[in-house]
Amino acid sequence: MGEYKMVFGLGKGKIEVQLENYNLSPGDMIKGTVLLQLKKPVHARALKVLFIGEAVTRRTTPHGGGVSTSYQKTYVHKFEMPLDGEKDYSEGTYNFEIAIPKDILQRAGSMPMEGTIGNLVKAAQILTGTSKRINWYVEAKLDVPKGLDIRKKVQVNIV
Repeated sequence: MGEYKMVFGLGKGKIEVQLENYNLSPGDMIKGTVLLQLKKPVHARALKVLFIGEAVTRRTTPHGGGVSTSYQKTYVHKFEMPLDGEKDYSEGTYNFEIAIPKDILQRAGSMPMEGTIGNLVKAAQILTGTSKRINWYVEAKLDVPKGLDIRKKVQVNIV
């Protein structure tokens, strides 16, 4: 399997998320590593990894001779797993595995619809100017009580 790697540079150092695979299916395991490299020790409540499904709903409405577009974001799935507890962090490597629920797409409402009903739903979305997509992320987060959290999001595909 290939490796997917994203790096987040920050004045304090960096946090990196490496995944074995970023094209996944319901029932698969998300396997990866969080690499933490800070320039100086930082006291934090915890180091966590999260698996997040975020629905983005776009609405377009006629407005004064033009078109107005608004976006709304809501969580359809959020799983949080601690990798380490409260302490001073400087560097470390943390492996993780997160199981993707087998029914995640049904629960998130992102099942592709086919046939007559699917076509009717798509037509209604076009007429009302409403569309919805779900973005899936794995996020590593160093929860810093005083100051900004150090975090990095990596997008994954659930199909």
